[in-house]
Amino acid sequence: MLDPEQLLYVYELKGGVPPPFLNLEGLLGVWPEADYTYLFFTSPADSTLESFFREHPEYSLTRHYRLPYGYWQQLAVQEPLVIDRFKIVTSKQSVKLSSDEILLWIDPGVIFGSGLHPTTRGCLRGLSILYSEATPATVLDLGTGTGILAIAAAKLGAQQVEAVDLNPMAITTAADNCERNGVRDSVRLIRGDARDQLPEAELLCVNIHFDFLETFLGNSALCRYRWAIVGGFLKEKLPEVRLLLPSCAMVKKPVLEEKGWVTLLLEMVS
Repeated sequence: MLDPEQLLYVYELKGGVPPPFLNLEGLLGVWPEADYTYLFFTSPADSTLESFFREHPEYSLTRHYRLPYGYWQQLAVQEPLVIDRFKIVTSKQSVKLSSDEILLWIDPGVIFGSGLHPTTRGCLRGLSILYSEATPATVLDLGTGTGILAIAAAKLGAQQVEAVDLNPMAITTAADNCERNGVRDSVRLIRGDARDQLPEAELLCVNIHFDFLETFLGNSALCRYRWAIVGGFLKEKLPEVRLLLPSCAMVKKPVLEEKGWVTLLLEMVS
């Protein structure tokens, strides 16, 4: 993992098709976001990008930033970070575990999903609750990010997890984290759009912003799953989310809330 004091140099580009891979010195990764592409470097890359722009005139530089890694990627002050039965660390270290505790070793890189955000915490708690009552053998994780939820599901007993993300840097980061946690054979990573035709699974995990949920929850696709864990929205949106849910979806108790963010555990009924 990068040192929290390590400076990140972030360049915002507009135009062109986001490249999945670039062989540029000091490049940490490529992050496509709507009409923009963000390039992350560990050192100033102005001269490197001059050559890039000559070869790719379809791109233009709109903004650039310099900030410490610790500002970009909020990390727990003290590790392990404990969430229900999970203990999360961001670097290899010796951690004492009781018989029912699970270690998650997550290096987030510049992708969100270290376990600190309330939406991630809520989904992890939802997984822990569900797997104390049942054991879904197949899981679909939409917007996997660092892979933390997919890895948690695999360690809880899922036999096959399919994890989807549109961001190529998320797929690379999640693959590394699956390797660290010894679940590479259980988790299949898919670079794709969560709005496309999705794989079958018993459990769906979706921790994506409300704008996506507003479209996704309103269709009957949710009824294909037996359970779902849904996060990524604020408490003020809960009444609207309830109205969006199809008739097949029953909200299980408890409704999980932390710092104004809500996570729902759903069971599909006929």
